[in-house]
Amino acid sequence: MAQDFPKIHSPFIRKTINEKYLVTPEIDPEYKWVFEEITFATDKIDGTSICIHIKNGKIENVYNRATEKFIFEIKEQTKWEGACLEGIAKTIQKGWLKNFKDGYCYGELIGEVFNTNRHQMQGHLFVPFEYLRQHCFWKTWTQNKYPKDFNTISEWFKNLPSLFNQRLKLPEIKAEGLVFYNLDGTKMAKLRRNMFDWYFIDNPNAKTHKE
Repeated sequence: MAQDFPKIHSPFIRKTINEKYLVTPEIDPEYKWVFEEITFATDKIDGTSICIHIKNGKIENVYNRATEKFIFEIKEQTKWEGACLEGIAKTIQKGWLKNFKDGYCYGELIGEVFNTNRHQMQGHLFVPFEYLRQHCFWKTWTQNKYPKDFNTISEWFKNLPSLFNQRLKLPEIKAEGLVFYNLDGTKMAKLRRNMFDWYFIDNPNAKTHKE
């Protein structure tokens, strides 16, 4: 059975400031690798996390977090499951799963019924995290083109575009944030726009997330 998605933490220590749970300039000692090792900064896209179980080259079932979904039981199918079927079908059409071996493939399901459709897609699409790691990462980060201090990163995030939208020729939007991977993909960290104090100047009614 698929495991629930692991909690991914910020490399900067977060504190509650003026009732907002925000990042501070202090680096979490466990996440120094984000700044000191060769890392990949990949687009964090905005949808719902799912996992598909592939066995003998066939999709056995789908999980939304830790909840197993039997999306092929047509009589019981919901709008969510219909969107999921469409999203996976489009992923197969794009060839994003053809080299995936048996096992659990994790990713994000995006489109019209999820999170206000920030990516402005028509229909739905399943985006494996491995696709984002390979095709939607910032080479300037990996190549250390710019300083990796708190203030530089904060300014960068203010207008950070979504590489995923650019690659799929979708409307230009600002990225939700970034997910950082170490070289072999065994360690992860994340930063979102709504972890910074400046985000709430333009979005005073927005709520912070503890995750």
